Amino acid sequence: MEKKISQYNLSQQADLNGETDIFKQRVEVTEIVRRDRYLTYKETLDEYEINVVLRLGEDYAKIQRRGIINMNFYFAEGVRTDTFYESPAGKHHYQIETDKIDIQDDNICIEYTLFDGGDILGEYKYQLQKVG
Repeated sequence: MEKKISQYNLSQQADLNGETDIFKQRVEVTEIVRRDRYLTYKETLDEYEINVVLRLGEDYAKIQRRGIINMNFYFAEGVRTDTFYESPAGKHHYQIETDKIDIQDDNICIEYTLFDGGDILGEYKYQLQKVG
């Protein structure tokens, strides 16, 4: 099992009710390759650190966050999946529809729509790109 540590730029864009929020930060990513590829890093949200595991398979990705926010998002292009999202505001049940998933060696891009019941909460873009 090989472990590599690299710097990545993390960008997350949220389009909600006609407004766009973009969150960017540089993160130190540890990569472990087993059957799937695992990228682990810490996100900073306000004064909190959130442990993140990004699992990359052949045609899917999973993002697991643990900390002030707990969630497991499963992405497969063209598929709607169920998920729970837990924060200080409470526990919520959402559906995710993956619009695009592009997994390269040094760049991962996931575009998805988040639903609450039948209502669209927002459209999101997650990108993790290796520096250098």
